[in-house]
Amino acid sequence: MQRRTKNTADTKRIQSLKALFKKVVRLMSLNDPWRENEDDPRITSNVMKNLSARVRTKSKSGFLTAADKSLIRTPHVIRTIPERMKLCKLFAKLTCLAGFSPKIRARLVPVVRLMPVDAGRIIIRQSDAPITVFFVLTGEVHMIKNEKNQKGEGVVMGFLGAGDMMGDVELLEGIKRTHTFRAATYCELLVLFDYDFAPILGAYMTKIWEEKKRALKALDYFDFLDDDQIVEACRYGRLKQFDPLDTIFCEDIGSMTNVHFVLSGECLILQCLNIKVTMKRGKKVYDLLPASEGDVSKMFRKAVRSTFSSQSTNEDQSKIDILDLVASTSSSSTGDAQKSALNRKTPTFESHFIDVGTITFGGIFGLGEKMENRVIMARSTVQCLILPRFFLLEKKQNPGNVWERRLLYVGVMVPSREALFAHYRKACDWKKFKNDLISETLKPSDNDITHIEDVPIICRIVESPEDLN
Repeated sequence: MQRRTKNTADTKRIQSLKALFKKVVRLMSLNDPWRENEDDPRITSNVMKNLSARVRTKSKSGFLTAADKSLIRTPHVIRTIPERMKLCKLFAKLTCLAGFSPKIRARLVPVVRLMPVDAGRIIIRQSDAPITVFFVLTGEVHMIKNEKNQKGEGVVMGFLGAGDMMGDVELLEGIKRTHTFRAATYCELLVLFDYDFAPILGAYMTKIWEEKKRALKALDYFDFLDDDQIVEACRYGRLKQFDPLDTIFCEDIGSMTNVHFVLSGECLILQCLNIKVTMKRGKKVYDLLPASEGDVSKMFRKAVRSTFSSQSTNEDQSKIDILDLVASTSSSSTGDAQKSALNRKTPTFESHFIDVGTITFGGIFGLGEKMENRVIMARSTVQCLILPRFFLLEKKQNPGNVWERRLLYVGVMVPSREALFAHYRKACDWKKFKNDLISETLKPSDNDITHIEDVPIICRIVESPEDLN
């Protein structure tokens, strides 16, 4: 009897251990963002080897570790103070929450929940009541409109990735869901319910939302937009402020380029001309070098603060570095006769930065204008409304090809690189003519034998201070 009871206890213990092992395996499979398919080369028939491979796997940037996930899932009432501080620091590193103030992130710690989603799952369904807001940690989400296309499928209106937010628009506007959001890959989301969203993020998000609406109404370009289009523009758009001498725009990347609408401040259009200077028959000949990819925009793509610096000459080396923009050279004006003869034979390369013009309130750039060796910089503190170009070029937002016509207007008003070079050559010719004329006029002549005695006495009378008073 005692042996039978012992066997029964052992059996129950073994069954409980098996159930616990299955639960652990299930959790590992659910929280494994590294495995993209079943043919994972790290999975073998050796269980111990698989576990070792899992343990040694290095965490990738943007992913939460198992400890981080466990900490987020832990109920807030049983978290210790160090754990709460650790969560605050963790939320500060997440792209989707980095834009909020530390105070708001601290208030989000007790209420947010972690939600893993497999590929193909519907996260938000169109026409449902809005009760949740989602923050995307990892993965890709498709924003779908239920309007059927030729294949009978919903139209994909956009793609969301790490750092994006879903579901906030409907809560701010007080309307039903306008789109369906479906996970395209394995995703990890942070979930915030409406009863927590209102007291924590409601005032902050509403303020930003109303600022976007006021910016759209301040610009005459958007007078034709209806309420639905304004909501979509606020969803895609954002407001950004630039400090003086910050680079705002330097490169066109097609339909994904952001179009900037200036709300306040002044922007500077800065053009770089790479010129080859050669001496022919004692005269300088200027040739414009072809614009090559990366000459000027390579440095600006790194979002490095831009400044001006003056050129300096050197007898031994004519190359000067202007903020790593362009490897430019300038010829030295001093040196002996041998160096001067060498300079006449060897072409030199110069880089000249030209202030093309100023863009103020209502100005637009990023529609597709030519940006060869050209950048847009902030002359003063600048505030811009930024909208993606693909949104503006949609049929509803582009009646009568209004943005294409605006692009033609910008192309006519702003001179091209070639036109600026022609103007530069004319300026050099005029400067040379003026200097030569002044030198020739002031040059002493043999026929000039006038003396002070030859000047009439009436022209040499000097009035005294008493006479002037």
